[in-house]
Amino acid sequence: MSQPTTIRVTPHPASELTPVRALRLAWLCWLGLLVVPFTLVLFLIWNWSPGPTTGTQAGWEKWFIGSMVYVALSVSASLFWRGHVFKPYWAGRPVAPGDYLWGMVAVWTALAVAGIVSLIGCFVTGSLAPNLIPAAMSLFLYLTMWPGGKAMVGGVGNADDSEVYTEPN
Repeated sequence: MSQPTTIRVTPHPASELTPVRALRLAWLCWLGLLVVPFTLVLFLIWNWSPGPTTGTQAGWEKWFIGSMVYVALSVSASLFWRGHVFKPYWAGRPVAPGDYLWGMVAVWTALAVAGIVSLIGCFVTGSLAPNLIPAAMSLFLYLTMWPGGKAMVGGVGNADDSEVYTEPN
């Protein structure tokens, strides 16, 4: 009686997520999430360029407070999640490419959705003034968090040596 033959399936090297592929995907996600609010802003400007708005401007307080609460809660939660996923980086070890991508996309998505919700508030209420503040704030934070990939390729250095230590992003 012979033993059954086992077949080992090894993953194809092209299907593994390497730091280079993760960084490319991160740039695609970052640019893709940037296009949506940017297009919405262009539509807002195009829609309101001929003259003053015809909106009722009612309920802007509720929409503004709702947008600010969403920004505070969602961005804080996503940054907490990224910190959890980036635990190896805080210990001086590189982060796995999949974890890097997962953690950064969570933060970018929270910021992009916050900007979109705020811009939709501009359309709904018919006024730019208060609802543009959370959108501008989330866009500013979003633009400062471009994908660098530094967390995937190296540690933070020696925390006791100021010449070698680099502050985690």
